[in-house]
Amino acid sequence: MAFGVNLLFRMGRKLLAEPLEETGLLPGKYYRSQALEALQDNDFPECLRYLKMAQAHRKAQARLTGQLLILRCRMLQEHHQRRIQTLEEMQRLESNPEARQRYQQIQAEEHRALRLLAQYVREAQNILKKPENPATLP
Repeated sequence: MAFGVNLLFRMGRKLLAEPLEETGLLPGKYYRSQALEALQDNDFPECLRYLKMAQAHRKAQARLTGQLLILRCRMLQEHHQRRIQTLEEMQRLESNPEARQRYQQIQAEEHRALRLLAQYVREAQNILKKPENPATLP
């Protein structure tokens, strides 16, 4: 029974909510919940997209989600930094030129991941820098 209700809910969301998402007319709670779901799935670009839409509602919960995104990205950056250091050490000790080249390729991908994560952090920080309630500004 619960499976059927869940399926109906997902279908309703696909048919009704998705076309309205970009308009910003849905409640802020919807955008915040979608941002959290995207964050849980490690879909950082989607999380940022929903945070930008939730930004118009200016709720502390959206700011908290943005801070969680930044924290998650920074933790992943540290993980990738450690992997790069390990790869550099392994490459230094490796005598096989093919293996060394493979280590270099992996390092390049790790650096690419670091750049993407840094971009996500910057975007989230830009969202968080905007004033809480622009109507009260002079």
